[in-house]
Amino acid sequence: MSIPLFARLSATDRARVAETARQQHFDVGHVVVNEGEFPFDFYAISRGAAEVRRAGNRVASLGPGDFFGEAGVLPDGARRSWQRRSASVVITEPTDVVAIGGTDLRCLAEAIPTLRDALRATAAQRSTD
Repeated sequence: MSIPLFARLSATDRARVAETARQQHFDVGHVVVNEGEFPFDFYAISRGAAEVRRAGNRVASLGPGDFFGEAGVLPDGARRSWQRRSASVVITEPTDVVAIGGTDLRCLAEAIPTLRDALRATAAQRSTD
């Protein structure tokens, strides 16, 4: 996998991630996640681009190596229920992603502390942006 998030993992841990991940392709205009919906998956972009939109306004651009959906599927210590999506993600050029189901991501994060810590750090940073 050429996703920086996974680059720091051992070969064994990368293999564990690859076993649960699925490759998906999205065309321009596809809405991958909708603001306000309940989350089910985590996504990492391997090729292409997308926009993050809140209330219809672009708040960020995403490209290869970027990921989204972690905050909704990974509860923190104080929060045991899942958050609704805080933004929509819309594809702006043909895009390939690595998708991991929320249950699988939670299991991976529990088993791989390096992955868990990186995901939580990103989620915390995004919650203050």
